[in-house]
Amino acid sequence: MAPARDSGAGALCVQGHGRKSRSLGAGPLSWREAGPSFRAGTIPPFPSEGHPALPFLFVSCILLVAAAISFATDRRRLRNGVFLVSGAVLAWTGLLVVSGNNSVPVLMTLALGLLLVVSVPVLAVFLVLNGLIMLRREGRSHANLLSLLAGLAVVAVPLALAALQTAEPGLRVLTWVAALLAGYVGFVFVSYVVYSLIYSNLPPRRHPEYVVVLGSGLAGGSVPPLLAARLDAAVRLYRGKRGGSIKALIPSGGQGADEHLPEGTAMARYLQEKGIPASRIIVEDRATTTMENLDFSRELMERPDAPVTVVTSSYHVFRAAMFTRRAGLRAHVTGARTAGYFIPSAFLREFIAILATYRWINLGFCAALVGVALAAMAVPLLPG
Repeated sequence: MAPARDSGAGALCVQGHGRKSRSLGAGPLSWREAGPSFRAGTIPPFPSEGHPALPFLFVSCILLVAAAISFATDRRRLRNGVFLVSGAVLAWTGLLVVSGNNSVPVLMTLALGLLLVVSVPVLAVFLVLNGLIMLRREGRSHANLLSLLAGLAVVAVPLALAALQTAEPGLRVLTWVAALLAGYVGFVFVSYVVYSLIYSNLPPRRHPEYVVVLGSGLAGGSVPPLLAARLDAAVRLYRGKRGGSIKALIPSGGQGADEHLPEGTAMARYLQEKGIPASRIIVEDRATTTMENLDFSRELMERPDAPVTVVTSSYHVFRAAMFTRRAGLRAHVTGARTAGYFIPSAFLREFIAILATYRWINLGFCAALVGVALAAMAVPLLPG
């Protein structure tokens, strides 16, 4: 049936489903009037003033803008990932509130939640198997046990929380506190992993004048595969399209107690075997830590503010970038390929090291979460 016309104003009218007809010329539909008419897959209108989604969307905008400003200022900060992930989560929450109960975002969230539940046992089995592979190939050490312990924790922690929840009422407080702390650690871990992957794929802003190769240990007097991958990546940079600006490669590493010569010297020999002229290699042979690698290598450069590319393993890229910031280097960090079985334990080790680096900030947040949880549970116990 053709739409009727208002003879007075000539405005087009639309007949609703059992509702009053409304002139399209009378202005936009309000949230209450428009909400029921939207079906799954449609784009809802922007929420009007006072809508419960507005706080989520407002705070998410602030966080995403803060992430963009912080990223533009310095790409080597962990807070970039924290702002980005928290802003994205709040934006998605606001979208869910706006969309209602029968929308595509809600269905996608439910699907992701179901996938997460199903993936928990799969993740646990994967981590346990990876831990066993690490022990067999790399030997017994605390670092090589990380993926095995993480796999066991993925199963043990939820079971322990469920047991506490069904135990004595007084223990339920511990359940909520433990859940909050686990959620905080999980959030920081996700922020770290997401931003590490983003940073690892960023192109350098400047053509480097120096390439610093971080050492990782020798096998007696020879270069092992992990270190060889870093050196090969440096050789590719030297011969690549940005290689014309590179003045020198700086292999960096001192001599360990079980090593026959300084690591920097063995690395320099490897580079020469790959065809790099000795005149383009500056050996740094004193460093025993990543910070010393960077500080001592900086002393060997003609200009301390020269643009630098630092080469390390893929799992170590972002933490090395954080070290370059602390060292005051104008640096971009790139990663060499690492054996797949080595990555889970290595990422967990890097994450634990970052938690330790910012231990006071993390302890402060954890204390605040515990305080808020205990206060919220004490409120119902107050008189009157």
